[in-house]
Amino acid sequence: MKKLGRGQYLTAGIALFAVKVGLDFLVAHGFSKTYSILSYVSPADAPLLRPAEDLTYWLTMWAVALPFIAIGLVLTIRRLRDAGLNPWLSLLFFAPFANMFFFVFCALVPGSRQRPDVVDPDVRVVHKMSYSRAAVLAGLVGALVGLSAFGVAVFLLGSYGASLFIGAPPIGGFVAGLLFARWHRPKFAGSILSGVLAVVIAGMLVIGFALEGLICLAMAFPLVLVGSVMGAGIGCLLERTTNGAGLTPTATALSFFPLTLIAESLNPLPVPDALPVETSIVIDAPVERVWSNVVAFPQLPPADEWIFKVGIAAPVGAVIDGNGPGAVRRCIFTTGSFVEPIEIGDPPHELTFSVTSSPEPMQEWTIWGGPKPPHIEGYLESVRGQFQLTPLSGGQTRLIGRTWYRTNMVPERYWRLWSDPIIHAIHLKVLRHVAALSERTE
Repeated sequence: MKKLGRGQYLTAGIALFAVKVGLDFLVAHGFSKTYSILSYVSPADAPLLRPAEDLTYWLTMWAVALPFIAIGLVLTIRRLRDAGLNPWLSLLFFAPFANMFFFVFCALVPGSRQRPDVVDPDVRVVHKMSYSRAAVLAGLVGALVGLSAFGVAVFLLGSYGASLFIGAPPIGGFVAGLLFARWHRPKFAGSILSGVLAVVIAGMLVIGFALEGLICLAMAFPLVLVGSVMGAGIGCLLERTTNGAGLTPTATALSFFPLTLIAESLNPLPVPDALPVETSIVIDAPVERVWSNVVAFPQLPPADEWIFKVGIAAPVGAVIDGNGPGAVRRCIFTTGSFVEPIEIGDPPHELTFSVTSSPEPMQEWTIWGGPKPPHIEGYLESVRGQFQLTPLSGGQTRLIGRTWYRTNMVPERYWRLWSDPIIHAIHLKVLRHVAALSERTE
């Protein structure tokens, strides 16, 4: 395969990206869809991974994307060969956000024939700093860079979007990995350790100053860790190949965060559709009795499930004001009440309601009573609910609970991995209470 110089790679990459963006916007406009440039930063929220929403649109977007993916991958492999690097590094072409750092690296790293000064990284010592000291200090600097991005995104712009969860971790890891490689040796193990330490130190500082709660940090940890490790690896690779002369590519890579913030302000990702979570049980009671306990039910016993003990809002009871469509049901939780105007009241088969007001979804764990994290309000949004009752043979009833909700955080697919089980747990708590009431003999 023919090699490719860095100037040719940079020109081709920018030109192909510009054409791809233009085609994607034209396709989205043709299907009356909203499309954001941030889909390239957070592909989990892009239509390429959502075939169920509109199959024709999905197929069209893939038909447009595949030639660009193939060309981009081939060009990247050719560029790596020119730089004397392992072609398997081209897999970073598919890594969200970190692929931008990788593109900068590929565009600016000299070819192997242009780097006569590069020596074996096992013997090159840039500074006489110990392994542990370099790892800790690099991790600390990476943590401070990541926290700076966190502060700008959350407290200045109020955003839990692509710039925060997809952008900030690779940047912090990139800085940590590059600094370790510069202060000690450009070894991947040490740089990746520095990237991990950056995440741990940042988490400790966030907890210590009560900027976020322990539960949400635990949820975000896998996503943040992966981004930081990828950034650290690229930072180390940059230091290996530029032999300490990586200032220009470093500055270029760091500029991606403010550019992502600007893109998020001007062209945000589309608001995700509210998708349902469904839970069902079979109750040993006739449908009429179950119905009476669905519409309104007395207070539940104290929640002893672990998921509610860590702060997730637990259901307490339900009351209803009125009958049929137009009535207002209130489902009471430990943090407040859901206000649920009835849309369909078809006793004893269906109760469907919208959600016009909802309480906080959880009480965050913090060391001391610091500021309330902004994500507590509005980032998990319930919009609709339903109970469906089906009579079964033997006087039993199948009771199904559904909740339509959206998570207004990026990447939405990731956060639903956590929120869907939480919704299921809430459903089961209510459905089992209805079952206990309905099966109770007088």
